[in-house]
Amino acid sequence: MIQGKKLDVYYQKRNVGTLAETPDKRVAFQYSDDWIKTGFSINPLSLPLKNEVFIPKEKSNDIFYGLHGVFADSLPDQWGKLLIGNYLTSIGVNYRELSVLDKLAYVGNSGIGALEYYPNKVADFTKNVSDINFDEIADECNKILSSKASDKLDLLYRLAGSSGGTRPKILISENNEDWIVKFPSRTDSIDSGKIEYDYSVCAKKCGIQMTDTGLIPSQICDGYFKTKRFDRDNKKKIFTATFAGLLNVDYNSPSCDYSTYMKLIQFITKDNKLDKQQMYKQMCFNVLAHNKDDHTKNFSFLFTEDYGWRLSPAYDITYSTTYYGEQTTSVNNKGRKISDSDLHTIGIKAGLSKAYVVEELENIKENIKELDKYIVNTTKRESSKVPIEERINELKDSSIVCHQ
Repeated sequence: MIQGKKLDVYYQKRNVGTLAETPDKRVAFQYSDDWIKTGFSINPLSLPLKNEVFIPKEKSNDIFYGLHGVFADSLPDQWGKLLIGNYLTSIGVNYRELSVLDKLAYVGNSGIGALEYYPNKVADFTKNVSDINFDEIADECNKILSSKASDKLDLLYRLAGSSGGTRPKILISENNEDWIVKFPSRTDSIDSGKIEYDYSVCAKKCGIQMTDTGLIPSQICDGYFKTKRFDRDNKKKIFTATFAGLLNVDYNSPSCDYSTYMKLIQFITKDNKLDKQQMYKQMCFNVLAHNKDDHTKNFSFLFTEDYGWRLSPAYDITYSTTYYGEQTTSVNNKGRKISDSDLHTIGIKAGLSKAYVVEELENIKENIKELDKYIVNTTKRESSKVPIEERINELKDSSIVCHQ
């Protein structure tokens, strides 16, 4: 356990400040003196650059385990928690019984973004792409998701780092560049990687900024989706904060409207026009291309000393639905039956011209026609999902070798 229930927070080898657990299990934060002199506010909404102790609101115990949102961003999500929980169990540690500061210590220097936590309990998580059999990794991920034993648990843990999101994923280095590779979850169709790749190609045609994407070949599916990390630049870590972290809201529940996102962009980026245009395009694309899982953790900002706060490249853009059938983020206070007028209204109220919002919406409508095969017959597509373990077993039974 952590001595004194404290952790030091670092950014690019500079001490940002200290986290300390309070008697009611909330985690207070205080900037270091040097950071106040030379650093930046890591959340201009709730953590101004001042010499005081910041204690999160009581609701943070329910939403962020007692943390401020920007630190909760560092914690693993569903897949990451499942993986680290299994790994720690294998070495005699109960993840559920750890304090939130202990969990951040296991994140250490492996988290998404640039914040690091010391003293840490982690090792190097990246692995050269030439050493990886991706079909084997998919098979082992499926074992974990199916609550089966995996003899590659240690490898998966090292490859995954502090993974966010629902889908299994690993972090790799390819040609000295950092990438994320995704694998199907138990509720995904076998072609989920190809679908997300096709969506990324279409989104770029619509003018939406994304990092490089690609498909890794497979013998059991159409390929595994990979995307270059925007929180890394020539191995340098870029400060990243999700909208959920900045707004201190629960990403698991519908809680925001795209008008809120626009207001956040206007405040954080000092009304950067290009970022407002990007958010408008993402909103239109998500609504028209049936990406309903547009929650507050699927949008982020980056901070660099050269450019200040800017909207990050788009990510997690793919076909998705919700059990309630609505956009997770509402549009003009509507979750369904969203009209062109609703989309126009969000853009115009943010300061974009009517001519611009009308033209861009029509441009996106034209470009997403190539995604009709995924969008038009939703019911048929949902019912045709083939769990990945069934596909793996089919291939094994037909003597196709999956493990090279």
